[in-house]
Amino acid sequence: MADGTTTLLLDFGSTGLAALTAIMDPARVDGIVVTHLHGDHFGAIPYLVMQQRFASRARPLILAGPPGLEARLRQLSLALYADFYERPLPYELRFVPFGDGELAIGTARIAARRVMHSPDAEPHGVRLRMGGRLIAYTGDAGWSEDLPALASGADLFICEATTYASAWAGHLSAVELAERRDAFGGVRVVLTHIGPEMHAPHAPVAFEVAEDGMTIRL
Repeated sequence: MADGTTTLLLDFGSTGLAALTAIMDPARVDGIVVTHLHGDHFGAIPYLVMQQRFASRARPLILAGPPGLEARLRQLSLALYADFYERPLPYELRFVPFGDGELAIGTARIAARRVMHSPDAEPHGVRLRMGGRLIAYTGDAGWSEDLPALASGADLFICEATTYASAWAGHLSAVELAERRDAFGGVRVVLTHIGPEMHAPHAPVAFEVAEDGMTIRL
C-alpha cells in the first residue's frame, strides 16, 4: 500500500522478499503490518531485516502487529541464523503492538480487530486509512460477525478465500462469502490467500481475485 509518501506491506510471508524485490526497492518500505503470527504472514521479515542491513538502510523500519510479534520474530530469526543479533543493526527496527486505538506509520492510521483463526497466532484483521482511502483486510479468518464490521465503509476489502467451497476451520471459502455478500453492503471485495482449490477449475466467483503483481488503484 502506498500513497506517494508512505509505503506499507500488509503481511510478509515466507517468500515475500523475492516477490517484493521483483517489483520495487525494499528500501522504500516504511513498515509492515502483520495480522498474525503464522509463517506465511511474517516469515520473510528476518530476510528483509538482513537485506536492509547490507543495503545500509539508515531510517527506521516499523513493524506493527500482535503483542507477541517481537518475541516470535526473535525466535524465528535465531532459528534461521544463530548470530542474527550479534551485531547491532545500522537502523532502528521499531515494534508497535496492536492496541485498542489507532496506531500511526507515516501518513497511515491502522486499527486492528480480533478475528477467528488459530488463537495462538494472535489473529487480527486491520483497517488502514491512507491517502484519503480506507482499506480493510481480514488476514486469515473464519466467518464471524466481526467481518462485516471490519469491512464497513471500506473503499477496498481484501478478504481471504483459502478454498472455493470446502469448509476449512479458521478460513473462508469463495462460496461462503458469496452467500454472505449482502453482509458487506456495496464494499469492493478482492479475494486473497488463494489455496489449491481456488486455483483448480471451478465456477466463476462473485468477486475479484488477487494475482501476483496486481495493481489496484483507488
